[in-house]
Amino acid sequence: MSRSQTSPRNPLKIREKSVFEVDDSRLAIGVFTRPLLDREARRFRRAWEQDPMPGFLEFELGRERISFVAPPENVPIAWKSIDRLLATATEDVRKAS
Repeated sequence: MSRSQTSPRNPLKIREKSVFEVDDSRLAIGVFTRPLLDREARRFRRAWEQDPMPGFLEFELGRERISFVAPPENVPIAWKSIDRLLATATEDVRKAS
């Protein structure tokens, strides 16, 4: 992968979303457009912890993807929140660069 693809100057977004039924909840997996940088991951986690969404049973953030378990009605709200948090995390890193 070239430096330009991993640069914080490229906005980080979710390029692929999958949702699976798990008992009465949903497992959602989002794949990023590029690997998440360490500083972006720290900023994202900090923002997620400061503004936790109710009803989330599990949440995992990796370099290539994000996954979470939530009630079916919370999944669309979660995608919007994740998009917002990603935009904030990458914007903060771009300003610091």
